[in-house]
Amino acid sequence: MPTAPAISTQLTKLLGIQHPILLAPMDLVADGRLAAAVDAAGGFGLLGGGYGDEKWLSTELEVLARAKSRFGVGFITWSLAQQPKLLELALERKAAAIMLSFASPAPFVERIKRAGGLVICQVQSAALAAEAAAAGADVLVAQGTEAGGHGASRGLITLLPEIVDLTAGRIPVVAAGGIADGRGLAAALMLGASGVMMGTRFYASQEAAGKQAAKERIRDAKGDDTLRSIVFDISKGHVWPAPFT
Repeated sequence: MPTAPAISTQLTKLLGIQHPILLAPMDLVADGRLAAAVDAAGGFGLLGGGYGDEKWLSTELEVLARAKSRFGVGFITWSLAQQPKLLELALERKAAAIMLSFASPAPFVERIKRAGGLVICQVQSAALAAEAAAAGADVLVAQGTEAGGHGASRGLITLLPEIVDLTAGRIPVVAAGGIADGRGLAAALMLGASGVMMGTRFYASQEAAGKQAAKERIRDAKGDDTLRSIVFDISKGHVWPAPFT
C-alpha cells in the first residue's frame, strides 16, 4: 500500500513526528501497546494516565521502554493533584510530553519543563485556553463537545478557530472531538489547527486495550446512536467537578 504523505505543521515540528495525529490518552484503553503503535506509525502516542492507577501506569511505562517508543502521558489534572507522585513517575521514565486536562495546569507546568518535557493542555473554552497559554502550555488541544468522554458545551467548529485566533500562531492548536478520518483532519487544518487528537477511532483499533465487544459496538454504531450520560462516572464512583460535564 502507498505510504501516506507527511504533512508538516507547527505541531509535527515541535513533536518531531511525521503525521499531525495524536492519540487521546483514554483512561486504561490507551495503554503502552497502543501508544507504541501510534508512535511507530508516525504519530504521537499518549498513555492514558486517567484517574491514576500507579501499578497500571508503571506496567505500561515498561511496555513503552521495551518498545523504545517516544511517548507522552495524559492525566486528569484534578485527580493528579491528589497523587502528584504519578507525575514524577512519568517524568522519571522520560515522557516527552505531559498532557493535562480538566483544571488549571499551573501547579505542574514548571516541574514538567524542568524535566525537559512539553506541556500539552486540553481546553474546552476560550477562557481555559487563555489560562493554559498564560501558564506556559506548549500545545493547546481544543476539545469540542463532539469528543467522547468529558468536556463542556462548545462545538469544535466554533471553538477551534477562536482558540487559533487567540494564540495568534504562538502555540500550536490541536483539534479534538468527532474526528476519525482524513476528512476530519483536512477540516481541522483548514480551520487553523496544527493537527488532530483522536480517541474513539483508536479505541476501535486492534492494539487498543478495550474489550472486543466494545470495539465492535463502536465500529457498528452510527452518529444517531450517540448518548451523553453520567452512567460511567456513577459506575466508577467518580463524580466530576463543575464545569466539566
